[in-house]
Amino acid sequence: MRGVFAPQSRSRHEDGEAAGRVRIDFRDDRWQLDLNLHNIITRISKQESWQELLRAKWHDIIGEEKTYKEHEKACSYRIHFVVLQRIYLTQLREKLARRAVDLRFKARPPSGWTDTLREYIQALQDYDYMEKRSLLPRDPFYVSGERYLDRMLLKDIVGGRGEQLENETSAVGHWESEATEPPSLRDTRRDNYHRSWTHGFHRRIGVAAVAGAFLIAPMWLMVLHNTLYTALVSTTVFVAVFGLMSAIYINSHMEVMSPTAAYAAVLVVFVGLTTETSRKDG
Repeated sequence: MRGVFAPQSRSRHEDGEAAGRVRIDFRDDRWQLDLNLHNIITRISKQESWQELLRAKWHDIIGEEKTYKEHEKACSYRIHFVVLQRIYLTQLREKLARRAVDLRFKARPPSGWTDTLREYIQALQDYDYMEKRSLLPRDPFYVSGERYLDRMLLKDIVGGRGEQLENETSAVGHWESEATEPPSLRDTRRDNYHRSWTHGFHRRIGVAAVAGAFLIAPMWLMVLHNTLYTALVSTTVFVAVFGLMSAIYINSHMEVMSPTAAYAAVLVVFVGLTTETSRKDG
């Protein structure tokens, strides 16, 4: 049985049909690999600054081409380990589906189906962990040429085979120009703990400062401009901004709604005090 899947990035004909498609043969054990083959290694390039863009524009004007050495420095590759985990999950999913069919239609249950189920659950947990680590700095689940050491490693591993890649080149902003080994790879566990604690402490101070500003700023506005209109407008704006920031940094719906509602309740108290003070003054 064959299946036809459209890849993520593909060129199109003038009539709108896809020019390239991934052809899958479910009788072949490689179909899981063929489905994700183009996403294992991708090409990346340095996102040029405005100075470099002006320099390149000047080279185009005078007809001077970029040398091969400059082009080599600006391009590299990225290997995604999470795609390998996705392939592994697809293999386990097929294996578990076959075990389920055998359980349903065969007189004797297949051996090892419980082990396959445990492997699939563990692989899902590992995949979720890999996804969470992607939100932290220096994601360990890919080797990327934007880092100098990785770029030299990929140059040796990939070599001239990179010309066989069919995916498009994506630009990345940060591009290390020299060897900068992360301190976490050479320091002791105690050093890493202190570095992690200091980094977390700075982030907590930043969060405390932002939270204090969201409370103090509307309070100052309501006190200095003691009108109902100022209180309502400032409450509406600050609650909206607070809810937007919560939606950006918090994933759970309830965790977004709860602090936003609590913050709105605090500002409503300020509005009530402002209204009461205005009536007394009037």
